[in-house]
Amino acid sequence: MSLLCCCIPRAQQRPPRLKDQSTVELKTFRFLPTEIWVKILKLLPLHVLWRNARPTCRSWNAIALEIVWNLLVQPTVIDVQWHTSEKRIRQRLYPSIPKSLVPSEYRPFSSIARWNLPDFEEALYTSERRRYKCDSVIILLPSGKAWQNISAFALIKMTERKDIWEFEQLSSPTVDIDKAFFDISWLAKWRVTFREGEERRPTSSRGDMHLDHVTVPLAQFVKLIALAEEEKWPNLAKIDGFDRKRRSRPNSGVSTPRRRSEPATILE
Repeated sequence: MSLLCCCIPRAQQRPPRLKDQSTVELKTFRFLPTEIWVKILKLLPLHVLWRNARPTCRSWNAIALEIVWNLLVQPTVIDVQWHTSEKRIRQRLYPSIPKSLVPSEYRPFSSIARWNLPDFEEALYTSERRRYKCDSVIILLPSGKAWQNISAFALIKMTERKDIWEFEQLSSPTVDIDKAFFDISWLAKWRVTFREGEERRPTSSRGDMHLDHVTVPLAQFVKLIALAEEEKWPNLAKIDGFDRKRRSRPNSGVSTPRRRSEPATILE
């Protein structure tokens, strides 16, 4: 009987369950303090930070926007070239950082980067209305690299005391351009504002205009920084959110931060 029992095959037993190591690691990963997340996200390439990490959750969106504002916008200066019938002028503008780096409802395309002309330079170069022209915008990066537009500017709006210049291709989409040279969807929505001075000349009904400030959507500025730094960015033309082929809203093609509780509740 004992010999028969030895010959009967036993039922196959399941191996004991091992503790799920991935779950333990994930929980540990989520409970990292905010300071550690900041250091980790700073190590990411720009396109990974903006396109992959930023839309993950609210906290990562806030960290990514803070990195962009403090490390990209704040140390960057803008030069604007414009001319009158008498001379060519190049003036330098400095960034104006908003008090709240995260826009309402976590919309990255509602953030506008702005550079102002110093007050002491406003009276250095002036011109009468319709007797000057805005030529180009130049981004000067801390790394020593630069970016300059290749599209011509056009006067798109005149108010009582302001002139606003924008890329001619944006205000006049019927302009014939060589698409083999550049795609119109790559053009950022730069706006160069000239303002009338406080004092008016007695011989003129309007005062002279001077350069005042420059603005561009923050998401488009991130793209231009990547271009200037020669970073490899997949589908770079779509990141500026200005795709005329789709004829959709300005933030089409770019993810917005997910509204989920974790790891946002832990990081905040």
